[in-house]
Amino acid sequence: MTDGVTPSERAQNKALARRIPEEVFAEGDLDLLDELYAEDAVEHNAFGDQQGRPAIRESYEAFLTAFPDISQTVEDVVAERDTVAMYITSRGTHEGKLWGIEPTGQEIEVQQMFFVRIEDGMIAERWFLPDSLSLLHQLGVIEFPPT
Repeated sequence: MTDGVTPSERAQNKALARRIPEEVFAEGDLDLLDELYAEDAVEHNAFGDQQGRPAIRESYEAFLTAFPDISQTVEDVVAERDTVAMYITSRGTHEGKLWGIEPTGQEIEVQQMFFVRIEDGMIAERWFLPDSLSLLHQLGVIEFPPT
């Protein structure tokens, strides 16, 4: 059974979604957001939704300020219909304020998942699912209970 998306379109969708970790974050090139996201795109995450490119750009700027040396490795990517699922590992040093947490200088390595819905060759929605618990633990903000 086909999902109505050709293998070529599926490959294009994967390549588009990969540009976020591999170009936007790797190169810190936020101008690419205008090329990748639909004007009225929505970014969903644990802290609420950002609607439209300016709000999405602001959230990316905050993260890049907190982790200016961030690198993201794509571990796996799967595409079906108009959606791309991606599993990545992010590494960086906490050098700027994040979520009200002052810089700690701690190095982090966390896993994250994204689901990207593509419409007319652009990102229409993206769901960002970070391992925030692990991140906060690595920053020294919370302690895990003893095992």
